[in-house]
Amino acid sequence: MTSIFMYHAVGDPVDIEGSDPHYAVNCEQFTKQILKIEQSVPLAVQLAQDGKVTTNCITFDDGHLSNFSKAFPILVKHKLCAEFYINTAFVGDENYMSWEQLREMQNAGMSIQSHGHHHEYFSDMSESQIELELSQSKKSIEENLGTKVTVFAPPGGRFDNRVVKIAKKLGYQCIATSIPGCVNNGRNFTLPRFAIIHTTNEYTVANWCHRFSRDTLKQSLRYSVFSVAKRVLGNKNYERLRGKVLGNGVG
Repeated sequence: MTSIFMYHAVGDPVDIEGSDPHYAVNCEQFTKQILKIEQSVPLAVQLAQDGKVTTNCITFDDGHLSNFSKAFPILVKHKLCAEFYINTAFVGDENYMSWEQLREMQNAGMSIQSHGHHHEYFSDMSESQIELELSQSKKSIEENLGTKVTVFAPPGGRFDNRVVKIAKKLGYQCIATSIPGCVNNGRNFTLPRFAIIHTTNEYTVANWCHRFSRDTLKQSLRYSVFSVAKRVLGNKNYERLRGKVLGNGVG
C-alpha cells in the first residue's frame, strides 16, 4: 500500500513567515515523519509515471522559502527526495523560493511541478481562466528549469471535472488532490494525498500508510464533513469562517 503526503512550510515561527501556520511543521516533526514513512515503503520523487504510483511520496505545496532553507537540507541529509508544487507568479517574491533555488533542488533530484500560476481556487474559475493558469504555470517551469511538467496540485484542493479535462488536454499526467486516502493500484489521473498539519505526529503519518487504519478512516471522514461545509458555504464564506477560527494564512 502506498500513500502521498502533503506538506507546506517547515521550520520555527521565524522560518515560516508568510505561510499558513496551521499547515506548518517544525524541523524535528518533519524529520521524524519522513523517517517513519520511509520505514513503511521507500520514498520516490515523481508522481506521474504513466499515471502509476508504486511508492510513498512526499510533496510540498506553495513554494515557500522554508522548503529550500529547512526541508531541502533534511531531505538531502537522509538521501530522500520530494516533489514541490509551486505558484509560478510568486517565484522570487519575499518568502518564496527563487528559480536559482528551485534549480539547485532539481539538480539534487527533487521534482518541481505546478500549483497553478497564482494561488487561486480553480473551482471558482471560468474554463478560459483554468486553461490560462495551467498553461502559464507549465510553460514557466519548463522554460526556467528545462524540465517536463506533468503534475498539477490545485490550491486548496479545489478542482472539478473541467479542471481534469483541461489538465489532460495540456499534457498533465495526473492531479495531486487534497482528498485523503491510499493510492489505488493501476493508473490514476486524480491521486489522493494526506495533508500534514501542525498537530500531526509521526505515528499518525505511519498509520496513513495503511488503507483501513483508524487514522486513515478518521481522516477520510473529517475531509467529507469539511467538503460538505465548503459546498454549502461556498469558497469565500468558508475561508472567511476558517480565518476567524484558525487565523488568516495562505491555505
